[in-house]
Amino acid sequence: MGEGDMAKELAHWQNRIGHQRSFLWRGLQVRYCFWRSPNHSTPSENTSETPLVLIHGFGASIEHWRGFIPKVAGDRPVYSIDLLGFGGSEKGHFNFGVPLWVEQLHYFLETVVAEPVLIMGNSIGSLVTAVLTERYPEKVKAIALLSVPDVAQRQEMIPTSLRPIVGKIEQTTMQPWLIRRIFYFLRRRGVLKNWLKLAYPSLNILSEELIDIIAEPTMDLGVVDAFIALSRRVSRPEFCPPMKKVLPAISCPILMLWGEKDRFVPVAIAPTLAKTNPKITLKILPNLGHCPHDEDPDLVYRLFTQWLGEIDHL
Repeated sequence: MGEGDMAKELAHWQNRIGHQRSFLWRGLQVRYCFWRSPNHSTPSENTSETPLVLIHGFGASIEHWRGFIPKVAGDRPVYSIDLLGFGGSEKGHFNFGVPLWVEQLHYFLETVVAEPVLIMGNSIGSLVTAVLTERYPEKVKAIALLSVPDVAQRQEMIPTSLRPIVGKIEQTTMQPWLIRRIFYFLRRRGVLKNWLKLAYPSLNILSEELIDIIAEPTMDLGVVDAFIALSRRVSRPEFCPPMKKVLPAISCPILMLWGEKDRFVPVAIAPTLAKTNPKITLKILPNLGHCPHDEDPDLVYRLFTQWLGEIDHL
């Protein structure tokens, strides 16, 4: 791609997700985007509208919010960030897990946003959102969680006495050479398309743009190492604390949105999680799947703004 084409590409995305920037955290490059409405033209201007930070899910990136950002950007400043290992952020063999991403996000809030925020997270992004809010409550005014894959539930289903044995078996079978071959298979465009059909049950036709958003980062330097590291850590207890312990400890308002046809995180667990904290407002979204903010950004925006109006003028 020539310089002219790159400039056109950046201009195209600027109209959909805002300005793209990057920063270094622990020597690692992190990509983010921001969009300020006309009332928030300068970073130093004092404004009353609380900024919104968007956190993507597994395999996604800041572009995954392209349908939602323009709608909410007229109300308040909006930021989105690529978690390490995904999108345009650096990839490699890191200690992947929610604790790592929480510290990455905390640094971002401290140094870039520099004021208390609203956060909306999808899938793994919802786990990062919840844990950060529990650990750093002063940084967050309210949160929205879109599908919450409580990975700790799987660990709890295994008898305590068997967990070390199961862990050793998993680490033995999940050898890097095998994970590498699985990755090369999974990143094929046809395979990604079938996976996205499961995630988007309301769409009869998937756009080529959506497939590109998921496919392009799988060609980045270090992406295979990242996939191997993530695959070998996701089943470990330290990957993420249980949501049944995290959610009750959160003191701010929580909106929980869940697609009725979510095939990755069954909606059946939503009411149980919602009962862990009286501050949780649960909305089940008919006919939608795992990524409701992309399937129906108008609906998610409407429910989000209605909820904000009910809890406070944030």
